[in-house]
Amino acid sequence: MIIIPAIDIIQGRVVRLHQGNFGKETFYSDDPVETALMWQKKGATFLHIVDLDGARLGEIKNRAIIDRIIKKVSMSCEVGGGIRDEKDIEYFLKQGAKRVVLGTRALEDPDYLKKVISEFGESIVVGIDFAGKKVVKKGWQENTNLRPDAVASHMQKLGVRTIEVTDIVMDGTLKGPNMEMLKKILAAVDMAVIASGGISSLGDIKALRGIGGKHLEGVIIGRALYEGKVDLKEAIRIAETRGT
Repeated sequence: MIIIPAIDIIQGRVVRLHQGNFGKETFYSDDPVETALMWQKKGATFLHIVDLDGARLGEIKNRAIIDRIIKKVSMSCEVGGGIRDEKDIEYFLKQGAKRVVLGTRALEDPDYLKKVISEFGESIVVGIDFAGKKVVKKGWQENTNLRPDAVASHMQKLGVRTIEVTDIVMDGTLKGPNMEMLKKILAAVDMAVIASGGISSLGDIKALRGIGGKHLEGVIIGRALYEGKVDLKEAIRIAETRGT
């Protein structure tokens, strides 16, 4: 299991949202590139970059900054937020991103999803964001009646090989992950799952490692790292430890 620091960007700054609420952002840095290099220095091997402006507005807004991050770091990067078409996918992969994360478009257009999977393969990750027991989309601004575990299973049938799941009710709260729903999602699929939302302590890392089995590929951590609740080096050590 790998630990993946998150860099969420609004108007060129590193922030975290509370429960996906754009009116409740916490500012951490005005230099996303230096932030990325800091996490790399502390041992990160993978970085999760989100254009929050893009997620909300449906088109990439922080392209230049994301480009600089990808070019400056030696670790693998994945990019999400506002990616809606093939040219955006191809652009970031050519810049050096390892993966791109699709959200709303993947949920709404299965034919498009199958097409980009056939073209880009394992570089496509689908993000499934949910509030409690129902999936949300369009930058967490629109509710659906879809269950996260059912959507995860459907994504697998469409050929998706990796999903990222986030309970936005827990995201940015430091209250711990939604273990109940995560267990349901892991039980519903036979593909790589990355967990996100609510990580508050090294104990959460241990708990996730304990339930993950072979499918839980990694854990995305944001606020807990930025506020010193979780030490990245120790989190990596725990995540890589086998057994209990």
